[in-house]
Amino acid sequence: MVITITVIVVVIMTIVIAAAFGMAVSKGYSVKHTVDPLPEEQHNGTTEKEVTDERTEQK
Repeated sequence: MVITITVIVVVIMTIVIAAAFGMAVSKGYSVKHTVDPLPEEQHNGTTEKEVTDERTEQK
């Protein structure tokens, strides 16, 4: 009798853990991941030195 109850509890716990894992993976795949552009690609192909000059230049 004790073994039967233990097996049932273990099976229920396994199902709950598997469901939580499945929901976490599903939520992770639904997040839109983005990557920041490289510094030299931010200003339409200008180099990093040109970008630095643009920032320090008085307008």
